[in-house]
Amino acid sequence: MLLLLLEHLLLAAFIAALVGVYLSKGRDELLRVLVVGVKSIPGMAGVVNMVLKSEASNFIKQTPIGGGSGKPPQVTIPEKGMSSDELRQKLREFKEKELDHEKGQIFAYTYTLSDDHYNLQKDVFDMFTEKFGASEDQEKIVREFHLAFLHENALNPMIYPCLRQMETEVISMTAAMLNGDEDTVGFLTSGGTESILMAVKTYRDRAHKLFPHIKHPEIVAPRTQHPVMAKAAHYFGLTIKHVPVGPDYRADVKELEKAIGPNTVLLGCSAPQFCHGIVDPVEEIGALGLKYGLPVHVDACFGGFMLPWIEKLGYPVPKWDFRCAGVTSISADVHKYGYCAKGASAIVYRNSELRKYQIFTYAEWPGGLYGSPSMAGTRPAWASLKALGEDGFMAKARELMDITDTLKAGVQKIDGLTIIGTPHMTCFAVGSNDPEVNILAVADVMETKGWKIERQQKPDCMHCSILPHHKHSSSKLLDDLAASVKEVRANKSLNKKGTAGMYGMMATIPDKAIVSDFITEFFSEVYTLK
Repeated sequence: MLLLLLEHLLLAAFIAALVGVYLSKGRDELLRVLVVGVKSIPGMAGVVNMVLKSEASNFIKQTPIGGGSGKPPQVTIPEKGMSSDELRQKLREFKEKELDHEKGQIFAYTYTLSDDHYNLQKDVFDMFTEKFGASEDQEKIVREFHLAFLHENALNPMIYPCLRQMETEVISMTAAMLNGDEDTVGFLTSGGTESILMAVKTYRDRAHKLFPHIKHPEIVAPRTQHPVMAKAAHYFGLTIKHVPVGPDYRADVKELEKAIGPNTVLLGCSAPQFCHGIVDPVEEIGALGLKYGLPVHVDACFGGFMLPWIEKLGYPVPKWDFRCAGVTSISADVHKYGYCAKGASAIVYRNSELRKYQIFTYAEWPGGLYGSPSMAGTRPAWASLKALGEDGFMAKARELMDITDTLKAGVQKIDGLTIIGTPHMTCFAVGSNDPEVNILAVADVMETKGWKIERQQKPDCMHCSILPHHKHSSSKLLDDLAASVKEVRANKSLNKKGTAGMYGMMATIPDKAIVSDFITEFFSEVYTLK
């Protein structure tokens, strides 16, 4: 009886408080207090979210983007690439479904007309669209797709529902390729930089909500992690703790574990790390994430659309995708080995609960309800994946791995040169195993022979990403490398000139802030009109 009386008194007090809120601050504040109060009751937050999800789903069904009931089936990359005629027919169907902005019935998103200026932009885009090495007809239809939707804006999926369909299918195909299941979701971005920025933003916001006591969130990652993760940490107010790699240039799991602290909100790793083309021990790092309740992001921007096909060809590839239980997200660039026009990348999450933290919303703007899943729009990669199909991807992977294997074997035969570590895919780093051969001096000599060389440090080496066009130049590359090594041996002064000298000088500076200042001044000068 006493308990019942207390319940009535508490209920009366709550109602009185609500009435007070209504009288003093009005209906809107009353609703806010009610929602916050309900969500704070144990177990009720999930109920509120379920109701919101149901309402959003019902709203979508009433809009132009439509949609049936139930979860749509997962879309996979077709076993055989679609013919050009099929793709052209699909292109016509898509264009017929879209609103024609030139009729003047749309008030935002598309600011161009089909005039001379528009056609000039199409010509420029066409000129700079990279060839991806498929048949000439497939290549043409992929470019037609990109040009057909060149100026459509995917920001509002209710205006251009076909862009929404294509981008959703690209994510579904990517998720399936990465061994995700029907719960695996994601978003397209404008490139690998944005994909990693979005992943870091997602896990920062997740930590803010789930662990509000963490005021200074940290990322733990190997030193070979792409600098974009450090850039994202800098942008979004996190700290990144880099740990050493092992003698095999893979992330040292023991060092990663030692670096985990009370402020850690994310573990990072790569498949492969770009420096040497080596896949980190993702399965072990995933287990570490599970042990400490931490999310694990795999940067597969470079290898995401190559490693799956290499593995199917029988090459040894460690597990690195969603088959690793602790992996919560993967970034993979479609505009690299997905062979579509720049820029298109995918950020894929194990489930929608994780992905929600990526979405930015703002409900107070007089211009309407605003929501954005990413930082920028992107063009659909749909046509490229459909045109190539699994058979096309396998053929390209086989061709590029044959070139890679030939080049690695050729490099190993050149006295003074070696391959760094054991690369897992279509890239490798060339180092020196002879103190008389400065590899950066070799790179300088190679540039006098017409090559553009990527230089790396710790250890000094040259980076080679193998691409379709290298089938025309692989023999010349080996010949010029051998000749460049001989030239460096014969002319010791080359070790103190050019980038070899610059890198050598930079390595002796104890204060790396000075090196950073030099890089800042370099970019400032490069982008200054003379």
